Parts: sequence; C-alpha cells; structure tokens
Amino acid sequence: MTGTCGENLTWTFDGGTLTISGEGQMDEQQNFSGVISESIERVVVEEGATSIGNFAFSFCDNLRRVELPDSVIEIGTSAFVFCGKLERINLPANVVTIGKSAFCGCWSLEKILLPEKLNAIDDDVFNSCSGLRAIKIPDGVKEIGNKTFQSCERLEKVELPADVEKIGYKAFENCENLTTITIPASVKEVGNSAFYACDSLETIYYPAGTNYADKLREGNVAELIPY
Repeated sequence: MTGTCGENLTWTFDGGTLTISGEGQMDEQQNFSGVISESIERVVVEEGATSIGNFAFSFCDNLRRVELPDSVIEIGTSAFVFCGKLERINLPANVVTIGKSAFCGCWSLEKILLPEKLNAIDDDVFNSCSGLRAIKIPDGVKEIGNKTFQSCERLEKVELPADVEKIGYKAFENCENLTTITIPASVKEVGNSAFYACDSLETIYYPAGTNYADKLREGNVAELIPY
C-alpha cells in the first residue's frame, strides 16, 4: 500500500513496516489510525522529513518501534497517543517542539532520551507512561507543563535542569515510585498538586525563601528540606 502524507512526503506499507520518504512537513492532520493502524508494528521516517503530524500514529495499537531521522524538528500534538505497545523511539537531536499528549498512554515505553534543543515539555506529553523509569530533562527547558508526567507510576528518578522556571499543575501526580527530587533554584512557579499522590516520596529539596513550599507538600508526606 502507498499514499501521500505531505506536499512532498509519501508513505509505503509492507510487512508491518510503514516507511515515510521525501522532504518537508507531514500534513498536520495526517492520521494513520485507519485501515492499516492495527497492522503497523514499525515506523521508519527517512531523512528529509521535518515533522510528525498531529495524531499521526495515535491509537496504533501494535506499534512497537519508531525510527526518526535527524531532519525531524517537531513532534505534533498526540502524535503517538495511546500507542500502548510502543517500546522504542529515538528523538533526534534537532527536535525543539513536542506537542501536547504526544506520548500519553505509551505504557510500554521504559526509557526515552530527550533532545538537548528542547525548550519546553508541553501538557500531558508523557502522561500515563507507566513503564517509564527515569527521565533527565535537558538544560534549556524552561517549563514543564500540566500533568506532563502524571501517573508515570514506575518513575523512580527525575533530573530537573538548572534553569527550569515552572513546574505545572499535577506535573508529577501519582508517580508512586518517586522517592526524592530536587527543585532547582531557578524555579519561580509550582502548580497545585504537582507531587500529589507520590506515595513513596520521602524528601523534596527546594530553595529557601520561595513562596511555593505548601504546593510541594500537597498530597504527599515528603520532608521538605530547604537549601
């Protein structure tokens, strides 16, 4: 099977693998969750494509592996939402934007390396990625959106960058295995219930003199330790 998915992009599907070839942006409303979605197990995007469209691979229930080229700079809103069997995806170094809910409900995703050029992590991007165990947020990210890591139940380790300024509403709610976290001195705003229901959270290190200590404490029994 073949088709188009952008002004200068085409796709072919053969033996469980969807291959995208050409140059430029994928159509913003391109969606493969139709006739072949149940059969897609692997996606290969070739060099030249610059974006993954909104909802492009949403609800592709059997998708396990995605290979993206260095030319990709943008991952669209809900691009891989509820791809429950997705185990492996590489995010190219040039990616600067990941849309809302891009990987929401990717339960089988255990690790992902975020690109250094990323400047924000939008709302719900990794919501309900219950297999995710550790995340390092790169320098340059100024904002962690609302419910970004909500219900990442196996998340044990989070490294926040030194220049992050905002942690959104319920950003880490229900991260049951998170035991400790350090809030950088650069943080100016923390949303309500940011660490709500983090039942294993024992210590939160935070900069002294801030006005958001009560929000850090909401819904958990962690000891707050100023520095």
